[in-house]
Amino acid sequence: MSGMDEAGIGRRALLGGLAAMAGLGLASRAAFAFPTQPITFVVPYAPGSTDQFARAFGTEMEKILGKNVLVETRPGAGGTIGANYVAKSAKPDGHTLLFSTSAPLSVAPHQNQLPYAVSDLRPVARVGLGPNVMGARVGAPFNDVKSLVAYAKANPEKVTFGSAGTGGGTHLSGEAFALAADIKLTHVPFPGATPAVAATVGGTIDLALGFAQSIVPQAKGGRMVAIAQFGKTRAKILPDVPTFAESGVDLALSPLVGIWAPKATPDAVVQQLAAVIEKAAAGPAVIAFAQSTMTEVEFAGPDVFGREIAEESAMMKPLLVKLGLAK
Repeated sequence: MSGMDEAGIGRRALLGGLAAMAGLGLASRAAFAFPTQPITFVVPYAPGSTDQFARAFGTEMEKILGKNVLVETRPGAGGTIGANYVAKSAKPDGHTLLFSTSAPLSVAPHQNQLPYAVSDLRPVARVGLGPNVMGARVGAPFNDVKSLVAYAKANPEKVTFGSAGTGGGTHLSGEAFALAADIKLTHVPFPGATPAVAATVGGTIDLALGFAQSIVPQAKGGRMVAIAQFGKTRAKILPDVPTFAESGVDLALSPLVGIWAPKATPDAVVQQLAAVIEKAAAGPAVIAFAQSTMTEVEFAGPDVFGREIAEESAMMKPLLVKLGLAK
């Protein structure tokens, strides 16, 4: 074989190799093409504020991605039915996501034997921080956290607080406050936050806990006193309501709302989703929702959100054990 022939074969081999590599590159890019179909947010609660929040994000994400974003409610068992569906039944390709409060990941695993593990879902983004507020009845023998703690220490179990039900977020928040303040309160469960607030306005119980939208308007109308908010810092929408930490109680328990994907979802898809969600958080539909519902919209990426869930879970476990609500 002549040198000319050998050179020709070498060039053809080189060109063939480059073509193969290019083909692999195209295949790799095709494998990570996203999205290729509508995205579905699974909300694990009955229709209400959480699915409205998801729809607001969906509206903005559709503008960015050029694909429809659907919202599907799968309520039941404290959010674990919807969480299990995304963890176990959804394809790990980023097209089916859980849009939820943190309870199915930080509270429910300590309460019951679940069909999914926390590790079966990977954090994509935190999008909301509540805020939750503690409000007191007008005429109570206290009007701020310091006087509440002093009164409760002098009168163990005399102070009553209402929640949206035993074992729920508002109940656990109230018990976390009592534990942090070293006081004893009496819990009065209601079928929802609204009747608990109504009972506080009516003077039949001393305290109610709930989202800002259920308590702050009552406080502004002079029918309740907003004592404190549960966040680490004052929410932008509640600049005049102090945190518990500011009032001498070492407690920060912001209700987290976020988005999760099945654990096998590729990193590239999660990163793209997080970037789109961050941009959507500043969109007009999300801003309008936040203003109308007094919701603190605050984006955090997968790593920060994952740490927050782990910290919340670590706080909830001993509290649930103390209350006799752990499995």
